[in-house]
Amino acid sequence: MTPTSSEPSVALPRLGVLYNPRTVEILSLARVSPGRWRTVWLVDRELNAQVGARRLLRRFGEVIDITGLSMAEAATCITEPLDGILATNDPDLVRAAELAEQLGLPHFCPAQVARLNDKFLQRQALQAAGLPTPGCVRIPAGMSLDAAVAAVAGLSYPAILKPAHGASSRATYAVSNADEVGQRFAERLDYPSEDFVVEERIPDGWAPADSPWADYLSVESLAVDGEITHFGITGRGQLAEGFRETASIMPPALAPAEWPALYGLAAAAIRGLELSSGVFHTEIKLSADGPRVLEVNGRLGGGSISWLAERVSGYSLLAAAGLVNLGRPPAPVPVPVPVPANTNGVGFAVYVQPPYEAREVVDITGADEVRAIPEVDELVLTRRPGDQVNPPEEGSQSVVAIIRGLAADHVRVAELLAQIEKSLQFSYR
Repeated sequence: MTPTSSEPSVALPRLGVLYNPRTVEILSLARVSPGRWRTVWLVDRELNAQVGARRLLRRFGEVIDITGLSMAEAATCITEPLDGILATNDPDLVRAAELAEQLGLPHFCPAQVARLNDKFLQRQALQAAGLPTPGCVRIPAGMSLDAAVAAVAGLSYPAILKPAHGASSRATYAVSNADEVGQRFAERLDYPSEDFVVEERIPDGWAPADSPWADYLSVESLAVDGEITHFGITGRGQLAEGFRETASIMPPALAPAEWPALYGLAAAAIRGLELSSGVFHTEIKLSADGPRVLEVNGRLGGGSISWLAERVSGYSLLAAAGLVNLGRPPAPVPVPVPVPANTNGVGFAVYVQPPYEAREVVDITGADEVRAIPEVDELVLTRRPGDQVNPPEEGSQSVVAIIRGLAADHVRVAELLAQIEKSLQFSYR
């Protein structure tokens, strides 16, 4: 259904949305806002130079230009009060917290955002809350290579090297010893431009060859005034080199009896970070030693999770996020444990990742063949021939195609993953 631009003006709260074209689908948000809130788009033209997109934004709400403004300055541009602010990515959580503080709105405070966005601070907070936590060392920008190697010498290996502030496995590397940390840093032309962390790797739950599914998943949660509701759990396909995501599966191939413990761990992590309201995406590793928190994000999960939730259950996580950020309770979750018996089926989103060493897309074949698969709803090519890719630095954002759909069960999803991999072919240089 095409959203309408005509929204009733009566007594609906005003929701400020920090617009980012990478993480906000205009029509998706416009579709869920009528009857719930009036949208006020907060637009930074440095992030979105497309005039057409700004015209579309005006069809579905008020637009306030905050280009080049501090959040204190942006607050003075908002002449009619807002009732809440929605941010859909980690950098915008920082801006939302600053703006909410200026306007006196409910939102994470800057200290809470720091615990969400800074991987080292989050590990410290989770450890203080009593959750099992791997060893983690911060490598500050400006530290010499020799000092960095010495700082991480006491960790247990293997480990993972990654930015302290980062998403989508950007610039994320497996390292087998302290010297390799130094080697990885030496390879980066911009070192030491930002803080990194080296974190002990949580033991794998099973070998990749033993299952089409990865040994980690995510819990999607909603909280208002300390009351936490869990929507469900999303499984994953096996990771590509560089810890890049290749598939999201909802619901996961996980026995219902295992769900409560994962919900409990996600809730403990949220409370351990001293968070009482918000939307949370908690990634959990199913390690050989039991479930372990990988990280907590204070936003909706990326990777088609909102699309999958609605396709599988009819529930809009995007609508729920808007209401939660207005300080209002979301709609009740339709089913307590969304397993195949009480959903439409198993939703899947496949992310085609280029080889780690690829730098340019040369050719694409098989797209029409994949689109013809009955269970496939859509195939989106995110890169075309001639487009550049840089998997080590882009992480999962180096994806070249996304395929989404719905299957009868997990057996069929596994078959589809193999069929798509065989049919859709990219060549690179």
